[in-house]
Amino acid sequence: MANYELMVILDPALSDADQKKSITTIGKILKDASGKKIKEDVWGEKKLAYKINGSEKGVYVLFTLELNGENIKTINGLFNLEQEIWRYMFVNLDA
Repeated sequence: MANYELMVILDPALSDADQKKSITTIGKILKDASGKKIKEDVWGEKKLAYKINGSEKGVYVLFTLELNGENIKTINGLFNLEQEIWRYMFVNLDA
């Protein structure tokens, strides 16, 4: 198990309830992949560096977690199926 940060950008057009549902879904995907969520930090709506799907803003959420790196490929596949997740990136904090 290694320590990772996961930054996710969600669709800003989502209602607060849908944002919470998406964050819960992300947490479930991580848990199902044997990940342990240590911290969740919702940064809220921020300006993007470039437009995504015609929008200049996105909702940023930062997760700190422990995860087996071999499971990231599976998580990527599941994240790609979620329409609300526009972008995501894992960073290994132990490297």
